[in-house]
Amino acid sequence: MSISLEISTNVTDLTVESDVTVIEISSAFPTINASSILFEAYNTLTATNIQEALEQLADQDFRSTTTPTGSNIEEGDTWYDTDDNQLKVYRETSAGVFEWVPIIIGNISPDSDTLDAGAF
Repeated sequence: MSISLEISTNVTDLTVESDVTVIEISSAFPTINASSILFEAYNTLTATNIQEALEQLADQDFRSTTTPTGSNIEEGDTWYDTDDNQLKVYRETSAGVFEWVPIIIGNISPDSDTLDAGAF
């Protein structure tokens, strides 16, 4: 014996009067795209929807064996060099010159930035 049950979104009470052992309820929820969820731009995120915000965040942080390049690289972006196991930051090293600079804890070297408690 098969019983069909249709439930609308306005149902507040459901009563089943029968010798039923299994009730299957299926519902189709609408698909929502991340680009349709809107919000106000905040701080460095200029995006006004979830999809664009995620893309902006992804364009600021890199993990690879090759040096990130392209028009989306900006000062302050980070890159974990998986080949050398180094965390690097993209910053201005001299007037108008931007480079990926390793951040090394406790290693004073002319080609790296040292993190210590006094630096913050």
